[in-house]
Amino acid sequence: MDLKKLRRIGLVIGALLIISTLWLRKSLEKKEPVLPILGEVPEFVLYDSKAKEFSYESLKGKVWVADFIFTSCSGICPIMTNKMSYLHKNYLLENDVRMVSISVDPETDSPQVLDDFASKYEADTEKWYFLTGATEKIHKLAVEGFKIGSVEDPVMHSAKFALVDKNMKIRGYYDGTEDKEVEKLLGDILLILDESEK
Repeated sequence: MDLKKLRRIGLVIGALLIISTLWLRKSLEKKEPVLPILGEVPEFVLYDSKAKEFSYESLKGKVWVADFIFTSCSGICPIMTNKMSYLHKNYLLENDVRMVSISVDPETDSPQVLDDFASKYEADTEKWYFLTGATEKIHKLAVEGFKIGSVEDPVMHSAKFALVDKNMKIRGYYDGTEDKEVEKLLGDILLILDESEK
C-alpha cells in the first residue's frame, strides 16, 4: 500500500472520529432526564417541629424525600421512619438533600410531639423536617399534590416515599417498607443530584 493511500485512510478515520465525538457530545447534552417527571409538588405552608412556619420555598433548590406518617401509628410508620432515618444518616453531610415527614394526624401531632418524635430518631431537624398543619391542607397535599394516600380517610396513608428534585418535580415513588426499594431510592437521590449539577 502506498503512502498516499495510507494518509487518505488516516484523514478519513480522523474526520470520522471528530464527527462521532461531536455527535456524541451533542446527544449527551440533549439527554432526557435519568428519572421521569411524574408530577409537581404544589405550593404549601405547614409548621415544623419547632412551631415555625415552613413553606414550599424552604425546599426549592434541594433534592428531598417525602413521606406521610403519624407518631401514634403502630403499623407501617415505625418501619417507614426507620427507613427514612437510614436515608437521613446516609445523606447527613450532603447539603443539598433533605428528608420531609408530614403528619397525617395533625390533631395529635403538635409541633412538640413531632419534636419529641424527631429526637427519638436522632434527626437533625435542620435537614429532616417533621411537619404538621391543618388536616385539610395535609390531606390535599398528600392526595392531590403527591397523588398518594386515601381520599376517604386521611389517617389511612401510603407507605410510599416520594423523591422530589430541586425544581419541585416528583421523580419517583418507592415502597418505604422494603429494603430493596429504599436502596434504589438511595441511589436515585445521587442520580438526581448529578443531573442537577450538569
